[in-house]
Amino acid sequence: MAPSSSTSHRPVPVLPCLAVECSTCSSSRRCTVKFFSAVEKKPVGGGATGLSSELLGVKAVVCATPLGWILVRESAGGSTYMLDPRQDKKIQLPPLAGIEDDVLVYSNCLLSDQPTSPAGCIVLVVEPLETVIWHHHMGTSVWIRHEYDIGIQGDEHHPDKIHIVPIATCHGKFYFNSCCFNEISVLEFCPGPQFSSIKLDGAGLRDSSGKGGIHVFLLESDGELCMVRLQTVLPPASSLQVHVYRMDFSQQRWCLVNDLGDRAFFVAPFYFGASCLAGEYGIQKNCVYSVRYWRDRAFTISNMEDGSSHVHSLHEAESICRTSWMLPTDPKG
Repeated sequence: MAPSSSTSHRPVPVLPCLAVECSTCSSSRRCTVKFFSAVEKKPVGGGATGLSSELLGVKAVVCATPLGWILVRESAGGSTYMLDPRQDKKIQLPPLAGIEDDVLVYSNCLLSDQPTSPAGCIVLVVEPLETVIWHHHMGTSVWIRHEYDIGIQGDEHHPDKIHIVPIATCHGKFYFNSCCFNEISVLEFCPGPQFSSIKLDGAGLRDSSGKGGIHVFLLESDGELCMVRLQTVLPPASSLQVHVYRMDFSQQRWCLVNDLGDRAFFVAPFYFGASCLAGEYGIQKNCVYSVRYWRDRAFTISNMEDGSSHVHSLHEAESICRTSWMLPTDPKG
C-alpha cells in the first residue's frame, strides 16, 4: 500500500533497529556494529542515523534492554552506564567489574523499571552459561554478584543446574521459565534476591510435537507477561510457526492470543524479548520480528493475523558475532 500524502515525507524512525556486530579480527572480540532498520529492512545510512554518537564506532561492550536503554561498559571493570540510543543521554553506574567481556556481551540485561523512575530501578545482568546474576540498585554505589541454586534438571547420570532462561520483567518482578511449562519462576529483590514459583495449568499450550527446533522467549507488553514460541517445522519444507501466549495470573495459565493490537514483538538471542508500539514507529503491527540464532544473517517478520512469515536478509553483514534488537526508550512501548 502506498503511503498517504500526509505521511510520505515523514522521517523514517531509526528505531527499532537490528544491531549487527561483525568481527574485525579473528584474535579479538572487538567488533564493528552495523544497524539495520526494522522499518526499511535495510542498513541505516551514514551520518544521519539518529542514533546516539556513543553507539557509532563503539569500542565497548553493549547489552540492549527490553525498555530500550542500553548497558554500556567501556572496558573490563571500567566506565559503566545506561545509554539512551536516540540521544547522548547517559546515566552513570558503578564500574561493573568481575565479569569478562566475552561473558557480558552474551548476557541478558533487564530493568525492573525505567532507570529514571523516582521509585528506583534494579539493573539485572544474567550470565548465559554460569548460574550467576549481577544486580545494581539505582542510587547505590555497587554491583552485587549472586550465585544462585534453583535446582537440577536431567537425570542422575547427566545432572545440570537449572538456569534463569528465558526471563522478562513485569510490574517490577522478574519472571522466568525453568525446565518445563507447568510452572513459572519469580525473582524479586527484598532487597536481596528471593526466588519463588507459581504452579500453572499447562492445558492451553499448543502441541510442540514434530521435527524442528523450538525457541521460547518471555516479554512484557502493555503491563502483561507474554510468551513467544517459535518452531521450525520440518519436513517437507522448512517453515516457521509462531505462537504467542498471555499469562492469566488469575487462572494461573498461559492463554493463546492471535492479536497483538497496535504492537509488534521483537525477539533475539540470547532470550531477548520486547514489545513496541507499531504505528508510532512505522513498523508492522500484530507481527513478531525474530532472530533465532546468534549468527543469523536474516530476520523474520511473522504476521499473527494471516500466519505468513517473510525473511529479510542482512546484506553487507559478514563474520557476524551477534545480533540484537535496539528499541526506543519509550515507556509506552
